[in-house]
Amino acid sequence: MKKIFQIYLADLKRISTNVVAIVIIMGLGIIPALYAWFNIMSNWDPYGEEATSQMHIAVYSEDEGMSIGDLKLCMGDSVIKGLKENDAIGWIFTDSSEEALEYVYSGKCYAAFIVPKDFSADMLSFLSGEPVNPQIEYYENSKKNAIATKITSKVKTTVQQSVNSSMVSTITEIASKSGELIVGDGKSGDNLAGTVVDKLKDMDTTLSTYAGMLDTFAMLTDSADSLIGSTQSLLPSVQGLIDGGQSSVLSGAQTAQTITQMVDISLSNINSQLDVLENSIQLLNASGVADADTADISVSVAGFDTVEQLAENTLATIQGLKGVDSSQIEAVRKNIQSIKTQIKDLKSDTELTADKLKLLKESVKADVSSAKSAIDTLKNTFDHSVSPNLTGAVYDIEYALIETRSMLGSLDNSFPDIQKALDDYSAVLKSGNADIVNTRQYVQQIRDGLQNVISGFDNLSNDEQFNEIVKLLRTDPTLIAQFVTSPLSMDEQKIYEISTYGSAMAPFYTVLALWVGGLITVALVKTKVKDTDDIKSLGKVNSVHKFFGRYITFFVIGQLQTLVTVLGDLFFVGIQCRHPFLFWCASALTSLVFTLLMYSLTAAWGNVGQAVAVVIMVIQVAGAGGTFPVEVLPQVYRALYKFMPFNYAMNALRECVGGMYRFDYGRDLAILLIFIAVSLVIGLLLGCPFGKLNTAIEKSKKKSGLIL
Repeated sequence: MKKIFQIYLADLKRISTNVVAIVIIMGLGIIPALYAWFNIMSNWDPYGEEATSQMHIAVYSEDEGMSIGDLKLCMGDSVIKGLKENDAIGWIFTDSSEEALEYVYSGKCYAAFIVPKDFSADMLSFLSGEPVNPQIEYYENSKKNAIATKITSKVKTTVQQSVNSSMVSTITEIASKSGELIVGDGKSGDNLAGTVVDKLKDMDTTLSTYAGMLDTFAMLTDSADSLIGSTQSLLPSVQGLIDGGQSSVLSGAQTAQTITQMVDISLSNINSQLDVLENSIQLLNASGVADADTADISVSVAGFDTVEQLAENTLATIQGLKGVDSSQIEAVRKNIQSIKTQIKDLKSDTELTADKLKLLKESVKADVSSAKSAIDTLKNTFDHSVSPNLTGAVYDIEYALIETRSMLGSLDNSFPDIQKALDDYSAVLKSGNADIVNTRQYVQQIRDGLQNVISGFDNLSNDEQFNEIVKLLRTDPTLIAQFVTSPLSMDEQKIYEISTYGSAMAPFYTVLALWVGGLITVALVKTKVKDTDDIKSLGKVNSVHKFFGRYITFFVIGQLQTLVTVLGDLFFVGIQCRHPFLFWCASALTSLVFTLLMYSLTAAWGNVGQAVAVVIMVIQVAGAGGTFPVEVLPQVYRALYKFMPFNYAMNALRECVGGMYRFDYGRDLAILLIFIAVSLVIGLLLGCPFGKLNTAIEKSKKKSGLIL
């Protein structure tokens, strides 16, 4: 052991006294760390919005839209509007489809979306019963970047899902809102079945009324046909009646003229009677009934009897005439009766005092004056209302008889035309009656069908599934639309959550950096210990002493690389790490395994060993599950990755970054120790058999003058 450390100290002394060697060692300590840091930072969040928004995708809509009634719809504009609100990608909205395609071909854009001109028509084609799946044209530049196509393909799927979701949501919301028709107005609680049944019953009632009307029409047409027949038979009699009517009208006109003369005479007589009555009352008042003595009263009463009889005859004559107010007649009659009564009282009273006689006289005088006034009013009404109206009525009758005579004269020539019209109408009625009978049969068939539909809806209203649908449609239509659009929601519970993609990739790039560091070290630092004076001075030194003595230098360089890389990961790059110390411990053991393995390969096989180390690194980068899951790799990698140190080193670091699970961390480190044993076997046991071969290769390499 002492000689091993003496060999290491001799190497350390030579390095410390050589500036170039110090610079190379410093470079070896930093270069692997830079490799890890830059890769981690470049993959820090490549799928985040801040990163993907720098990728450009061209968009253009040719959609012409479509009209539904007065409503203009353009789904292409909705797509463009939705993309403008999406900041996940750097959208470029072009002015033409040719410009969008040019961006893709030239590489300015990774992809292009072009909405065709019939997009809206296809989107709503289901309304016509012949649905056509709408399509958005998608162009992708696959040669520009392999990973970029995966991102743009994801965007393509997102756009497709967004359009589908929007369409389903809109249609579902409309359908859900139309549930108001199904479940009723929410006030009466009626559902579709109840509402439709009520409407159908109303329709059935209307059809029943219509059927009754048709029956009535049929009866009327039959009656009308019979009436036409009777009318046709009566026409000759009517012709005779018209001829006779003309003679009667002529006679009536002559009679009307006679009546006119008689009316004039009667009106003159009545007028004269009213004048006589008024004069009689005036004479009665002038005769001094009101001023007479008791002895003169008998004479006045006898004279009044004549006036009373005249008034009664005159009033009886006027009372039957139209236009005379009966209250006026009664007023005259009442006043006459009052005068008569008071005159009789004067005559019959044997104990009449002077004062009482005076009062009675004054009362009689007032009644006479009232009677005269009432007769004046009646006479005025007769002169200005009754007499003109009666005279006008008689003249109207005379004029009407003249018009009737003229009309009968015109009808005399119309009966042939009437006969023909009745014949035509009879034919129409017979044809119409047949149509009415057929219509009545159709109405009854419709009523029979309605009864079946009503019965079906009655059964529907009692159906449990229908009632469940009604109950569902009474909920919020928007909520239903959202549910149908995305019926499944994920309750995401992240296990061993890692905040960034860079942190998740840190184990892979850290392990890869340590392997690269070991590979560079064996390429720059010699693994063979030469027998220099300082080595000879140590005495007898065998191959084991030389192997471990020189390896300590590789180990120290590897640990320097590990320390710089781990500190940079944690504090410069700032990766997520739940267990920083264990992260360093696993990295340190990984560096030990890697440096020892590559040191052993190089020590045993020289440049061939270095080539083998490169091949092992390439296989591990591709197949150890550092970037893609092992399950998606070809079968050969899935078979080899269990034998790769990368696998266990990365798993141990992942436990430190994401979180520990039981004993996985210790198990992975324990498996790494196996590779130490394999490295020692290669370095100590296989070195001697290949010694002569390595010497021959070295000599041949020098002779080439090109290879170091």
